[in-house]
Parts: sequence; structure tokens; C-alpha cells
Amino acid sequence: MTMRKLAIVLAVLLALAAILAVLLWPRPAAVDTLEIARGPAVRMLAVNGTIRPRLSVEVQAPVAGTLTALPFNVGDRVAAGTLLARVDDAPQRAAIAEAEAAVAAQEATLAQARRDLARYSALGQFVTRQRREEARLAVDQGAQELKRRRATVVQSREVQQRYELRAPFAGVILERPVDPGQTIGVSTVLYRLADLTAPEVTAEVDEVYAVELRAGGEALVSLPGRAKPLRATISHVEPRVDPATGAREVRLQIAEALESAPSGLTVSVNLIVARERAAISIPRSAILQPDSNPRVRTVDADGNVAERRVQFRDWPAATVTVTGGLTPGMRILADPQAAAPGARVRLRR
Repeated sequence: MTMRKLAIVLAVLLALAAILAVLLWPRPAAVDTLEIARGPAVRMLAVNGTIRPRLSVEVQAPVAGTLTALPFNVGDRVAAGTLLARVDDAPQRAAIAEAEAAVAAQEATLAQARRDLARYSALGQFVTRQRREEARLAVDQGAQELKRRRATVVQSREVQQRYELRAPFAGVILERPVDPGQTIGVSTVLYRLADLTAPEVTAEVDEVYAVELRAGGEALVSLPGRAKPLRATISHVEPRVDPATGAREVRLQIAEALESAPSGLTVSVNLIVARERAAISIPRSAILQPDSNPRVRTVDADGNVAERRVQFRDWPAATVTVTGGLTPGMRILADPQAAAPGARVRLRR
């Protein structure tokens, strides 16, 4: 073999060895990274809430008796002033008739007393002064008695009006625990009436996070089966803490009517605590030991992995706002367990 051929063979062998070395040499692991950048961020608190009507009353019977009319069922809508129930008022009608008869009798008695007084006054000296004074006193007393009996009639008619119950506001019947013909007592609940045109959502918020909430704050309410969340406003934050739960009640007003949403429905509520225009946000899952020694793993331009401490606002959410330790342009491992410090990695395309 000539020297030239030997050189060619050696060159080919070296090339094959180089190719084989490249193929067999371990390549850096491919990892997913996140590039740090500033951008708009919304800090939210996710809680469960319950829909309840803004107005809800128990319509109670002011009198005892037998229900003669109970025209509405659960789910029916009623206008303000609608007759909701009627109790048999026969005893009260009898009382009114008796009071009116007493008025008529007293009117006759008073008329006679006035005629007697007029006659005695006309007779002058032929009637004793005592007789005239007695006649005048009879007229005064008769007038007072007539006034009292007429007041009794008015009062009896006012009581009769209580035998008819009318809706205090427009709403929907949520409950009707009694039936027509049933004998009821005073304060028996006949209906539960609610105004569902402007429902409220109530939520229990841990006292640690409730201090961040204020009346007028924004919120988003998600209903089961409804894709788009509804905008709501915080209307009240209970100042007292429930000692049993360590929570404070938060009430929210939904901007639109929800007559199709039943009272008591459980909904998802996202309370918007703060908005920032230029914040650094990263997934909580990208942080190692977020509760005690928070660190992230960075990747430099050459693919070298290092560890770095960070500070962030501790908030119960999947994404947190970093307040220190990272600057725009850095890259961190999306999964901090994907590579250890000192390792070399390549970015997954």
C-alpha cells in the first residue's frame, strides 16, 4: 500500500471516529425554560361563594284562622302589592257588623239626648237647672261614646285588612310550606319571597387575606354551565372575624340579573386584589421550597444551570409576583427538578 492510500485510509478512520464520538457523546438534556419579563399582572384570590337574593323575606300570617286563598306556587313571580294569601275573615266581619250596630244604637241615643236638651232649654224656668245640666251631660257623654264606637269600627276594619296578605316587593316565590284550607296560627310562614333581579354572592375569606379587600373592589363570578364569568363588585367586607372559622364574610353585587340562577347555588369567585402594569410573574411550580427557602434555577446563555434565591408575594395562587432576585432577560427552569445546579442543558424547541 502506498503512502498516499495509507493517508486516505487514516483520514477516513479519523472521520468515522469523530462522527462516532459525536454520536456517542452525551448531549445536554433538553429542558423547558421561562424568559423573565415585565408585564401586566392581576393578583386574585380564588374562593367559593353562594348566591343569595339581595332581598328575602318570610311572609308570615298576622292573624290566626283558615287559609281560604293561597294562589301562588314555588317559582311563581309576583308583582309588588299582589294578593298572596287570604285568611277566612268571617269572625272579623261579624265583629265589624256588631260594632256598626253599636254605632247606630249610640247615634239614636245621642239624637234623643240632644232632643231632650233642646226641649229643656226651651222650657226655660219651668225646668230645674239640675235637669238641664243632666241633659247637657248626657249629650256630652253620648257624643264621647259615639266617637269611641266609631273608632272601634275603624279599628275593626283595619284588622280585617290584615286577613289579606300582599307582596311587599316584586319577586319570586322560593318556598310555600302551607296549603289552602289549612288552619294557621299567628306568625305562621306562608311564603318565602325573594328579589332575584339583583342577587348577591357571599363568600368566606380567611382573615389573613381579607385585610387586602375593600368595598368597591372588583371580582369575577363563574357559574356552573356558563362559560363567561360575570363581573361583580365587593359591596361589603364584614369587619368581624368568625371565631369558629377564622374567616370574614364578603358580599358581592353582580352587575346583571340572574333570575335563572337558584338561590343557594355554589359559584367560583375570583376576587381581584391588585393590578400591576409592570410586574415579574412566574408560576409557583417554578419555585423550590416556596414556603421556607424559595429558590429558582436559572439557565445562562451557554446552558449552565445555577440556583438563585428569590422573594415573592406569598399569595394562594398558581402564579406569584416576584419582588426580588430576578431581572428581565433571565431564563429559569419551568420545572426546577429538571436539572441540578452545575448541569448543562439545552433549550427545548
